[in-house]
Amino acid sequence: MQNQQNKLLQFSQIRRQYKQPHNLYDMLRSQDQIFFDRSIQSWLVTAYGPSVAILDDSRFSAELGANAVATPPSVSKQILFLDGELHQQAQDVILHQLAYLVRDIPNKIRDFAHITLSQAHQKGEIDIVKDFASPISLFSISHVLGISTTRMEELHEIERWSDTFSDITSGYFGGDKADIQRLEDYFRRLIAYKRYNRGNDLLSAFLQAEGVYQTEDDLIANCIMVFAAGRATTKKLLGNGIPLLVEHWSTIQPLFQKQPRSLVKQVSEELLRYITPTRYLVRQAREDVDLSGQFPGAHHIKQGEKIFLFLEAANRDGGHFPQPDQFQPQRRPNKHIAFGYGTHQCPGATLARMEIQIALETFLTMISLRPEMSETMPPIWNPNPNLGGYSSCPFRLR
Repeated sequence: MQNQQNKLLQFSQIRRQYKQPHNLYDMLRSQDQIFFDRSIQSWLVTAYGPSVAILDDSRFSAELGANAVATPPSVSKQILFLDGELHQQAQDVILHQLAYLVRDIPNKIRDFAHITLSQAHQKGEIDIVKDFASPISLFSISHVLGISTTRMEELHEIERWSDTFSDITSGYFGGDKADIQRLEDYFRRLIAYKRYNRGNDLLSAFLQAEGVYQTEDDLIANCIMVFAAGRATTKKLLGNGIPLLVEHWSTIQPLFQKQPRSLVKQVSEELLRYITPTRYLVRQAREDVDLSGQFPGAHHIKQGEKIFLFLEAANRDGGHFPQPDQFQPQRRPNKHIAFGYGTHQCPGATLARMEIQIALETFLTMISLRPEMSETMPPIWNPNPNLGGYSSCPFRLR
């Protein structure tokens, strides 16, 4: 029986069940919170406690996470895959500039969301992903980086190139690989422009941070990272989150009418826990580490071995979250790890939360009647199992 289970409990099985992986996560957790998958010679972590402990342990490196799958060389230069002082310096640049931008752009995002929903009202229908989640995420991160938001055709082209980059770097080899070179060339041109036309944007802050981004390739890599990650989180959260809110419309709308701001904050956090846009993070042991005394089981992690930390599994761990598979819009406490944990916690978390809350508040304000799922156009799931989420989800508006 044990051998039969081991054949099933593999990383490839999780990838195949990426739409509904939580039964498999529960099975893994019940057998071993830190499970060694012999098929890929790596550890799979599905519980909250071990995930937090490993993410906060300097014996596990993020530097080699870029090598978990075959990726373009520029990936290793991204802040996600740096450790130590250089990582902290790069993180500080992003945090400092985003703190300024979070004060500056809420009204721009709110106005953009209002225009988007007004157009949907006129049509009487909306694709939650294509007509709302994707445009808002694209508009917001473009503004943050200092990319002009007036040339929509160019923006959509950059978005397509970035999607190809995200697919390839996550191990899903789809799209035209030449898109990566096109994306790098675009940011090379933007950097050349920004060197003499700086503004209050993140790319300008990168250029001013002498000694942190030492080469132009470093700058390009981190622009690509910010553009891709900034879009992916908001797009998936809103694209999958709003259909979930529609399912709970009779509960959500009355609560929203009473306390709109506080409810939106609580709902946003519960959506982040329940959906968790980033499926997993990868770490690699710098040295031999024995976690057997800290967590039940034989967990002798050898130097060089990789650890896949499934954030979406940790956020549904019944040992930490009561009734984890229930969506509870007013859940408290809600210490999820959707943005990671420790020194590598996502520096864009504050910005992402702000975008999500503004988008949800605008949606719940302007769409008072419950949207109806399209009868002729069913939702379409992103074919990339490592990213997941809807790529299309149409609704009719009354």
